[in-house]
Amino acid sequence: MTLQTSNGYRIRVLNTASLGSAWIVRVDKRLLAFHRPVSTDWFLDEAQAKRFAEQLAEDLRSGRGIENARNRKPGWTLHRPAQ
Repeated sequence: MTLQTSNGYRIRVLNTASLGSAWIVRVDKRLLAFHRPVSTDWFLDEAQAKRFAEQLAEDLRSGRGIENARNRKPGWTLHRPAQ
């Protein structure tokens, strides 16, 4: 699943078979012909990853969410499903 915003952000939800059941949400910013990585988040299930991607896309479309994505510590964040 790939979501695009009008201000140049691309949010991708990926599941790589070699990683098992982990779902990855990657955010890139388009700069001319290239995409610069902004953030990467890992999830344990598809529904949670898609929900996060849709909320992030809404925030990025309105211009509110990029500061949160940029100010996170480097590396991946693992979000566990709510119990």
